[in-house]
Amino acid sequence: MVYNLRDRNLLNSRGTYYGSSGSDDGSYDLDPDFGTPARRPRRSMPRAAGIRIPGSEGENSSWNFTGNMESMWPGRTSENRRRVIERNRRRNRPDVPIAKRSVLSWLISMGVVSENEEVWYLDAPWGNILVEGKVTREGIFCMCCSRLVTVGEFEAHAGWKTNKPYQHIILAMSLLSLFDCQTEAWEEKEEEERRKFNYIQPAPKALDTSDDACMICADGGDLICCESCPSTFHPNCIFMENLPQGDWLCFYCVCKYCGSATRILNECSQCDKPYHAKCGGEKLELMNPASTLFCGKTCRKRMVGVRNYLEDGLSWTLVQRRGQPWTVSCANDEYTRVECNSKIATAWQVMNECFLSTIDRHTRANILQSIVYNCGSNFTRINYSGFYTAVLEKGDEMISAASIRVHGKMLAEMPFIGTRGRYRRQGMARVLYNCIENFLCSLKIEKLVIPSMDERTSMWIDKYFFARVEDENLKQALSGYNMDIIWQCSTAAAETSECLGWSRF
Repeated sequence: MVYNLRDRNLLNSRGTYYGSSGSDDGSYDLDPDFGTPARRPRRSMPRAAGIRIPGSEGENSSWNFTGNMESMWPGRTSENRRRVIERNRRRNRPDVPIAKRSVLSWLISMGVVSENEEVWYLDAPWGNILVEGKVTREGIFCMCCSRLVTVGEFEAHAGWKTNKPYQHIILAMSLLSLFDCQTEAWEEKEEEERRKFNYIQPAPKALDTSDDACMICADGGDLICCESCPSTFHPNCIFMENLPQGDWLCFYCVCKYCGSATRILNECSQCDKPYHAKCGGEKLELMNPASTLFCGKTCRKRMVGVRNYLEDGLSWTLVQRRGQPWTVSCANDEYTRVECNSKIATAWQVMNECFLSTIDRHTRANILQSIVYNCGSNFTRINYSGFYTAVLEKGDEMISAASIRVHGKMLAEMPFIGTRGRYRRQGMARVLYNCIENFLCSLKIEKLVIPSMDERTSMWIDKYFFARVEDENLKQALSGYNMDIIWQCSTAAAETSECLGWSRF
């Protein structure tokens, strides 16, 4: 199914489309995502009095959490702190039902942080303990007000607003910050396996090294092979009436602008399309390394890591897993990179609750997992390096997530959008979808393509204003993009409108 992205005001004028805060209109009682959650009453939090750490000096304005700890506690060296981390890694992880999915619950489930471990909030210049608490799966239990608070509220309780609370919250036992713990958890072997590159190696004596499945429909049969990459296609899937004579190159091996493969081609780091610098896009130079090249303004404009606050305590963020900073201008923003990686790991836990992981029968790659972690591959068909994840949070808790990939200015795809069971039928998927739509409209994307089960098609058409892809010219244009639109859903997820599956469009 395809959706023509339009201006938000135009959609609201139709009278049956509501904003991100939801609707209580009775005409929507058949929508499984109907309703608006009750607003949580707000409570003010008193500021805690500062507590001086023994041995710290007020004149020390260049406080370093990892460097100055040893001078204040000579027995707690960096080696001792590493032993604590190793002991946590070896600790048996109890199989406890997770009521909330958050970065804190992820750290505890990875064994890097202990349940009910004592934490302090320290002010950076002087090293004072401003607030004390305990880390739980539900949040941080503040010792001053004796209630659970979010990480941001814990920082606000200390009277600070750095927008980097994980750097200032310290584990009392190991003297490691929660930021250090995020890095430790991300480097665990379990997480490394999830984000590994899907390298497909043919048999040692194989004569044919091309993909065994069509790029478009993922089926085998009589396929035409690209002479430059392993991609293969059914001629009918790419609307090829006559087989070419001689060598043939696929859409992913020629310039997206002129269709030629002559001269040097650059590859866009967002849509993975090759292009000539003279035809458009950025040139390869010292300030634009190959890993940060973009083919145009649409692919370059992103809001990765920016938390956008909504009503009723909700917020949404666009995140993507990256091993390196996105651009040279934010090369020192390590905090944003680590926070995005932590939210990707949490989003995978949410998606894993909503959908069964689909295994590609030809390469054995885990499709859902590879999409969430935007894993690359030497096979274009299972290359998911361009995917972003949009997450909806209530406080620190992640309640909904969606996978998005932008293919230039023409279209974007959204193969998955899922909401945790306890928040279904409350309008959460609609809230996240509205945020995604506004974001794509700001990029001036023309169309959004999704898959849908037959029994959910009317819901997407009537209430989200999608339409079936029936125009032959549009179908032919879509065949030139690497889109993942055939999925298998779990039984539990299939009972809700957030689950998408099986149909092509």
